[in-house]
Amino acid sequence: MTGMNWRSRFGAIAAGALMVFAGWAALPVPAQARVVVGIGVGLPFPGYGYGYPYGYPPPYPYYPYAPAYYPPPPPAYPYYPPAPAGYPAAPAAAPAAQPTAITYTDRPAFTNASGQTCREFKTAQNTLGTACQDTSGQWRVQN
Repeated sequence: MTGMNWRSRFGAIAAGALMVFAGWAALPVPAQARVVVGIGVGLPFPGYGYGYPYGYPPPYPYYPYAPAYYPPPPPAYPYYPPAPAGYPAAPAAAPAAQPTAITYTDRPAFTNASGQTCREFKTAQNTLGTACQDTSGQWRVQN
């Protein structure tokens, strides 16, 4: 190599480095996960739509609203499942209030000062009272 000038030496060194680099790049290496992070600038370049490389995406379809949902009517009687083991039993429902039994007395009907037909009645507790019939035909307790 003593007879070579500096250009030939530089070329030989560059060719050797290129061969070493090519050999190193050709070696198999295990796969690596890669992550690409980009910043969307959104500049209006020709043929690009503000950050979309192929123009704007198609608009989303607007479907009509779903019909109204009306829940089914409640059952005629509520169902309550039995209590789990270890819980006290539910208290029994209170009996419904019975209407007061009314019997009319033996006295005949009479007309009061305002022109209503009235009768005397007696309740189950043996209390006396007066009921008068209003203009709609309903009997109303007066006293």
